[in-house]
Amino acid sequence: MKYETLFIMVRVAVHADHEQLSDIVHEIETQSKLTLSDTANVNVLETEILLSRVRNFKNINHGTQPKL
Repeated sequence: MKYETLFIMVRVAVHADHEQLSDIVHEIETQSKLTLSDTANVNVLETEILLSRVRNFKNINHGTQPKL
């Protein structure tokens, strides 16, 4: 069996009671769980939440993001 590290990107929309984005990120990193299940040919050994970029949803709706 081959061992590999895969990076899976997910998008998560949240509603939070926190005022500061840093508080939201901290709570997600420390208390949320990410679950992936084994498949017939793959055993999931470990998962970890990695937050590396945060976009402001209001900016996306107002056209301030560059168009691709």
